[in-house]
Amino acid sequence: MPTLEETEFKGKIAFSLGRQFRAMWAMTRNAIEQIPDKKWAVGIKTDNEWFYSLRVYHMVETAEFYSRDAPNGMQWGARLGTINWWETLTHEEAAKKVIKGDTLIYLNEIAQYLERKLKGMTDEELLANDGFHWFTSILEKYQYLIRHNTFHLGELTMQLRAMSHERIKWT
Repeated sequence: MPTLEETEFKGKIAFSLGRQFRAMWAMTRNAIEQIPDKKWAVGIKTDNEWFYSLRVYHMVETAEFYSRDAPNGMQWGARLGTINWWETLTHEEAAKKVIKGDTLIYLNEIAQYLERKLKGMTDEELLANDGFHWFTSILEKYQYLIRHNTFHLGELTMQLRAMSHERIKWT
């Protein structure tokens, strides 16, 4: 991807967030690429709810949720073809529905959407509230999203290492 230029953004805070999101997405892409296809939907023996594919999907879907202006209307699981999948599927069944290539497409869509959104925001707008009333500002919501996904990147890199694969590259 080309380097971000500060002049593409209306504010310094938006530019800083854009840089951090871009790095987070690069690491997430790398996490997807590092896992062999045959291990993509494999879970952890000690935790029947943790699956690599499902964790990556969760990261992207959570980014879709928090890139919205309000929490209302989110259809969790829509990209899997099963709204609220946890009500009808086991974690293993859901993990097998997460297709690696489709997940990369989904990630790119959300990353591009969020970057376009950030480019149009002033620092004052980022310091304002939106429909996510539990955050003090849109800035805090985006900081939370970066922290959330970074936590899960740590889980993914530990799983890669436990399976004797190369860890996620720092970006």
